[in-house]
Amino acid sequence: MDQIRVASQRIDQARFLELLRWHRVVAGLPELDWSQPGVYTQAVTELTPERAAELLRDAQRAGRDLRGHRRGADGKPQFRQGRTLRDRFS
Repeated sequence: MDQIRVASQRIDQARFLELLRWHRVVAGLPELDWSQPGVYTQAVTELTPERAAELLRDAQRAGRDLRGHRRGADGKPQFRQGRTLRDRFS
């Protein structure tokens, strides 16, 4: 939990919330009321250890990538000039 807290402080709060919510959806956990106190701690502790480790890696990667490039963590294809990169090079 402490490592995730440190990694989350290096990135924008909105970006960390997006990552946390994505990992909760993938794990099949219900949506929380994010305005409540202590909800971030609850959200992380409800994750499985494996999912929490992936969240930590994603948060650390987001902290290193200051421009905020997406690397597939959100599951969306990357587009350039109206086409996906995969379609362009296949």
